[in-house]
Amino acid sequence: MLMKNYCCMFLLFCFCFSVAQPIAIEAQEVVLQKAIRMELKNERLPEVLKRLEKITGYKIMFTYDDINHLGVSGTIESSDIKEVMNLIVGNKPLDYRIDGQYIYVTLRESEKKLNAERQKEILLRGSVKDMGGLPLPGVAVQVKGTTQGVTTNMEGEYYIMVKGVEKPTLVFSFVGMETQEVPFEKGKHRINVVLKEAQQLIEEVVVTGIFNRNKESFTGSAMTFKSGELKMVGNQNVLQSLKTLDPSFAIIENETFGSDPNRLPDIEVRGKTSIVGLTEENFVNPNQPLFILDGFESTLSVINDLDMDRVSSITILKDAAATAIYGSKAANGVVVVETKKPEPGQLRLNYFGNFSVTYADLSDYNLMNSAEKLEFEKLSGYFGDLDENNQIIEEGNQIRYNNTLAEIKRGVDTYWMNEPLRVAFSQKHSLFLEGGTGDMLYGVGVGYGNTQGVMKDSGKDLINGNVKLIYRKKRFSLANNLNLDYSKADRETVSFSRYARSNPYYRKYNESGKPDMVLTSIEYKDLDLLARTTKKFYNPLYDSEQNNYNQTNTHGFTNNLEVGWEIIEGLRARAKIGIGWSTEKGEIFRSPYLSDYVEADRSNKGQYTESSNTKKNYNGEASLSYSKVLAKKHTLNAILGLRFSDDKVTYSQYAVKGFIDDEFRNPSFAMGYPEGEKSTYYQTQKRSSSLYFNAGYSYDNRYLADLNFRRDGSSVFGADNHFSTTWSVGLGWNLHSEAFMKDVEWLNYLKLRASIGNPGNQNFDDYVSMRIYGYNNNYSSPFGATVYVTNLGNRGLDWQQTLDINVGFDLILFNNRLKCFFDYFNKITDPLLVSIGVPLSTGTSTVLRNLGTQETKGVTMVLNYAMIKTNDLLWSLNLNMRHMTTKYKDIGNSLDIYNNANKSRNLTRYYDGGSPYDLWAVISNGIDPMTGREVFVNKNGNQTFQHSYDDEVVCGNTEPDLEGVFGTSFHYKGFSASVNFRYRIGGQIFMNTLYNKVENITTEKLLENQDKRALYDRWQYVGHEAKFKAISQTDITPISSRFIEDNNVLSGESISIGYENNGEWLKKIGASSLILRAYMNDFFRISTVKNERGIDYPFARSVSFSLGLRF
Repeated sequence: MLMKNYCCMFLLFCFCFSVAQPIAIEAQEVVLQKAIRMELKNERLPEVLKRLEKITGYKIMFTYDDINHLGVSGTIESSDIKEVMNLIVGNKPLDYRIDGQYIYVTLRESEKKLNAERQKEILLRGSVKDMGGLPLPGVAVQVKGTTQGVTTNMEGEYYIMVKGVEKPTLVFSFVGMETQEVPFEKGKHRINVVLKEAQQLIEEVVVTGIFNRNKESFTGSAMTFKSGELKMVGNQNVLQSLKTLDPSFAIIENETFGSDPNRLPDIEVRGKTSIVGLTEENFVNPNQPLFILDGFESTLSVINDLDMDRVSSITILKDAAATAIYGSKAANGVVVVETKKPEPGQLRLNYFGNFSVTYADLSDYNLMNSAEKLEFEKLSGYFGDLDENNQIIEEGNQIRYNNTLAEIKRGVDTYWMNEPLRVAFSQKHSLFLEGGTGDMLYGVGVGYGNTQGVMKDSGKDLINGNVKLIYRKKRFSLANNLNLDYSKADRETVSFSRYARSNPYYRKYNESGKPDMVLTSIEYKDLDLLARTTKKFYNPLYDSEQNNYNQTNTHGFTNNLEVGWEIIEGLRARAKIGIGWSTEKGEIFRSPYLSDYVEADRSNKGQYTESSNTKKNYNGEASLSYSKVLAKKHTLNAILGLRFSDDKVTYSQYAVKGFIDDEFRNPSFAMGYPEGEKSTYYQTQKRSSSLYFNAGYSYDNRYLADLNFRRDGSSVFGADNHFSTTWSVGLGWNLHSEAFMKDVEWLNYLKLRASIGNPGNQNFDDYVSMRIYGYNNNYSSPFGATVYVTNLGNRGLDWQQTLDINVGFDLILFNNRLKCFFDYFNKITDPLLVSIGVPLSTGTSTVLRNLGTQETKGVTMVLNYAMIKTNDLLWSLNLNMRHMTTKYKDIGNSLDIYNNANKSRNLTRYYDGGSPYDLWAVISNGIDPMTGREVFVNKNGNQTFQHSYDDEVVCGNTEPDLEGVFGTSFHYKGFSASVNFRYRIGGQIFMNTLYNKVENITTEKLLENQDKRALYDRWQYVGHEAKFKAISQTDITPISSRFIEDNNVLSGESISIGYENNGEWLKKIGASSLILRAYMNDFFRISTVKNERGIDYPFARSVSFSLGLRF
């Protein structure tokens, strides 16, 4: 059997040899039957050889990795296979051998040796981010088992050449994060890593817009909120979410304009640094924080309109150590917004939809119904004198009263405030397409938003497009962000206050179903004119149905380019340039049929006003940053940079009047210009430049220090003081990293920090320091046009700076269950920039001067406690709070021009030792039960019936003793829910409603509806203890402490319920993840006072829904 097998094998071998040998010989001598011709243009060698296989029938054998990097160009033409192969591989480090129908292509021995050497060096690169997607600078990247290592740059990128290790493993370590090991896989030279929070340490990267820093090694006071935290609160806009999450960030309620979608909010971070009440003098809000969007300066309007689904994170920089990098623009705090960057991978589509239903909140109105209003008019003397039975004496007035009473008995009780209102439906949609390779990332987004206001004819449309490109190649990086924006704002043409003033016994429409122009009229004796006067009350519905409009269209773009280069390991150069342009066109048309023009002549009826506002902005920055870890204990971060900006504004406005009809609204149909008015045109330009330096040092993650220095120049301030220096120093101590704290198991994290610095403020008009002249068109001289002074100027005007002192701690206990962040701050603005009165002989009434000091002290605290914390379930309680006090110093009597003007108008005064929030009034002991007259207390403590503004004292303060938010949140697998309540304890309020709708109801105002308390709570007879004067008194009541009350508030801030899922079932619709969330915002409000809010535009409550899909 064995012999048989051997014989078979021998015969098979002989057969194969006899067949193969002739073919091999024949192949070496064969000439191809058809000549080969190939035109090659830098084609890869493997593809060329495969084409050659198909043409010739030869099997060409090669190792793909050996030749994939080689290319072939030129013309290949021959009928000899050897010549063809020589043309293809002859000039390359390759050998070939023809064996029968096979051609073997191999590397030369010398090239194999070189490759072996090359394989010992591996270039690896990638990025390191935190769980929120933010880049982590300063992460140590080390080759395991060697001393080879680098750190990530400011963008979280790293590059490392691994030498002498065939299968390396990279170790990623960072303070506060879990160390992660990633082995190298052949062919995958890019390793991207997401680091998770270490169990005992704090998460967060502080994003300043100029540099990023791990919060544990940062000494400044800052809070960062990720996209998920912001949308857990609401989907309206990011600013509304911030005021819930951080007690230092406040949106001041606008009692006049309420929820008007076309009004920008009044925002403060840690109170005010400038004189309150002088915003109109400077045409800007001097207490507004600086906004940074993706590393470039931005505006409040841009941030307010920003789509929440585009936001990745927002960081609020509060103290000098955090803000001083922005120098003279940072005294009011800095809000840094980072939008989402495209992620690498295959092309993905993200869709987000936000929908809301909004309705007016009228719970603070307390107006009379028809019967109450008629009774009030009767008692007030509107129908003349009454007899002992309270019956009207004069027959004509009795008839008028009875006619109105008959209407009321027929059921006329019009609730006028409902007429201009609607249930508003709003929607926002956004699409974001993203993808790319490791080198090139791209993102293209488009968004549309339609926000309806709760008042009819009011709303806002937004359209946005954005393109993001990010390119990284080895040490080079480039990012470009282009944004295109369009908005259309429609405003109501009849204010809400007109409806609120209308009497409820008026019918809205006449018998024809149309509104009459005049609801009623009254004839009374005008004590000023000493004559009988007729006053008409017009129907607001009539005016609203005319062809009026108030519309603003805005469009513009911004393009921000950033280029970076890592010169050597740890040293990076960066340059940024941003360009912005926008134009705003406003049009207002007032119909000639409006009630305002009833008594006007034909040439003055109706008016068209058009305005144009064009803004251009250029800004740039160049910087060098350095990051290094020395001896594994010394961490150094430093950045040196230059910034510049140039802002130009061109504004024009004109008005024409005299329209015969509201169907012909084109200004060419107007008859002329308003009397005494002329067109407005001006151009402004503001320039600034800065040199800054920031350094951060950490020793063994225990002892921390930050240093900022900045030199600013600005055209805003006087010619003698164009430049200013700002600085800050911050120190920190991570006690939890000390050896003596290692055994304290319940303490996870404790950092003490303190800082001091002097950031400045440039939120002032462009030309506050310059003398400005205007043309006097009313008078001319033989020499030409004359001019007059519009701004006196001050070439010595100095910079407004704030000495900012902050002490705080960050504390985490009980296995990360309890977190507490506390800050005490003291901000001293010295000198202030204030407008003081000057003699009219100077040509103007005020001039800006450096004067006085303002000091703000306060504390803020944020608490969060996890009641239940497991892998799947998290239930936590949250509480934040704020307390502040502010006072003026060294003002003297320089602001008496405002103090005197404010008397009888409001309760704001500017005195040494006083506060911007003080309420100044004469003390009142109430209404004398015997006479019905008000009893005042003078400065000597004596009671008197005589009111004198010289007896004014501080009777209250609008700043609460304590305010903040408390709530709870719940997370279980993909489900989440939260509820937050806002509280306000202490502080007072001036009761405008009591002052204007309970008292001070003149004969003319009797035509308007009033607060119920004007009927029920006023003095009626001798011995009656009442808070308000008799109904029959229609004279002006001076302001006193009687109209100041304690203001404690509890309100429902937000409720949200959500669900997130990325299950397999989503693939059936082509999606990979789903987010659903429902909200209620401002859902209730309880206050200790009843004071009307939203006078010209009501406040609102909303129910919202959000949908997110990723495909």
